[in-house]
Amino acid sequence: MRAGLNQHSNLTRGLAMNRRLYLAGFVALATTLASCGDGLGGFLISNAQEVEMGAGVDVQLRAEYKIATPDDPTTVWLVQFITPLIEASRPFRPPEEFGGYKVAIIADDALVNAFAAPGGFTYISTGLILHSSTCAEIAGVMGHELGHVTERHSVKSIEDTYAVSAITSWFLGDGISSDIASSLYGFLSNTQFSQAHESESDIVGVQVAHDAGYNPFGLADFFRKLIELSGGASVPTFLSSHPANAARITAVTEEINKRYGDTVVDGQTPSYACLGTTMTLDQIKAHISAGNVATIPGTGEGLPPEPPPAAQNPDEGS
Repeated sequence: MRAGLNQHSNLTRGLAMNRRLYLAGFVALATTLASCGDGLGGFLISNAQEVEMGAGVDVQLRAEYKIATPDDPTTVWLVQFITPLIEASRPFRPPEEFGGYKVAIIADDALVNAFAAPGGFTYISTGLILHSSTCAEIAGVMGHELGHVTERHSVKSIEDTYAVSAITSWFLGDGISSDIASSLYGFLSNTQFSQAHESESDIVGVQVAHDAGYNPFGLADFFRKLIELSGGASVPTFLSSHPANAARITAVTEEINKRYGDTVVDGQTPSYACLGTTMTLDQIKAHISAGNVATIPGTGEGLPPEPPPAAQNPDEGS
């Protein structure tokens, strides 16, 4: 019997040592890759881990903002609206890699914002909808946000910022802790994407909007609107990571002209109206302006308190 126990103990120690050696080797490899010019490039964090991070960020965001209920007309409209955009984004990255997109409406009329968290968690504020003149503008913005997901920009930014050993430690337990999720939410909310990532998402967004049937000039139109709203400066409420300026508008316009030429006419064709939705943009804006957006109870009210530790039975272990 003792020999059997010793064999089991030796096996357990061996497995633990193998795991430590594997992690040490993995960290060493990842560190070597990180020293290359393009960093880790999304190598370290898997698709499943990306979704896990996004789910943690989603909890934090829902604690800060009111979120429209799934059956509110704004959410129904958003799901209908974004479906063709998601299909148009498929060539860049199949949604099945991260369990599909999880979309939600942030019920905040003063916030002009859209946000894509890791793992396809994607949000748009009622304030952005109210400030949009056409669905082509919203298609450009949401196509841009989908581009951040397809190109894994959040993941790459996290890998570039946090130590390899720290990232690997996040996934060793039963899941990302609330403290790590809070840290990631703060990082993603307050960090600008690189100019290269923003330009890449603009290029993806233009193609996604066009292939979904919208006039891709809508993205440039919305950038002009942001400049007007800010009096010529960048707009901090667009996550501080989407600065709108004349150079960016010129780059988007040149990209559209290069790709589509005379087949796309600024201000005319293709569509500027909503496609595949049961309600028009004007109807959705009226619903929002009337204060009729129903929100999920508990959202926007902070995180619930941590449950107290379970009381220990004094008879346990005796």
